[in-house]
Amino acid sequence: MDFEIEARGLVKRFRGAMALDGVDIAVASGEICGVLGADGAGKTTLLRCIAGLYRPDAGAVRPGRAGRDRVGFSPQGFHMYEDLTVAENVQFFGSVYGLDRATLQQRADELLEFAGLSQFRSRLAGQLSGGMQQKLTLACSVLHRPPILLLDEPTTGVDPLSRREFWQLIEALRADGSTILMASAYFDEVERCEKVVFLHEGRVLAAGTVDDLAPAGASLEAAFRERMALASSGTPNGDLG
Repeated sequence: MDFEIEARGLVKRFRGAMALDGVDIAVASGEICGVLGADGAGKTTLLRCIAGLYRPDAGAVRPGRAGRDRVGFSPQGFHMYEDLTVAENVQFFGSVYGLDRATLQQRADELLEFAGLSQFRSRLAGQLSGGMQQKLTLACSVLHRPPILLLDEPTTGVDPLSRREFWQLIEALRADGSTILMASAYFDEVERCEKVVFLHEGRVLAAGTVDDLAPAGASLEAAFRERMALASSGTPNGDLG
């Protein structure tokens, strides 16, 4: 199988504190994978290592630093320039990606229409709703048409309607061939993914499809909490089957 995203024995420390402790994951081309974990589980660190923004202390990761031009990274929270308009933000990030004027104009038109932001081109980014800000962030992340998209809790604090619209955009990008790795704390979002990774205190507790992890009609939340309880008690992950 062709893996677009892969980590083997990935270790990352900050001032001696372990953020990732031997993480193994693999995401196939064209797949959506959801990384589920509580705050402090290591989700953001994992995505930043894959994006090449952090250098691992041990292990191997790809695409990593060598493949940063193949990655679109949407960080947690809103990181656009609030005092620039929607159009100005798109133009700025297009120039960062080195797009020529004609290509940038074409992609800006396509993506703003795609994200439902065409009529808000002249609005300051700081005056957008939370949902529109997240869609602008996504649009700027894929201006250069990267084959890999990393999303760090993209719908945190977004209203339910905007979450649904955002997921329509994600699924459209996947249908167009993107490989997507998304960190989330929402069980209902992760259930949409073809593969799920349970991450807790920098370690992978389990990975597989929703059916693999929560068989026989069990909820994904119950399966996750059971794995966390076993990890806290020191029971090996394999004992759960």
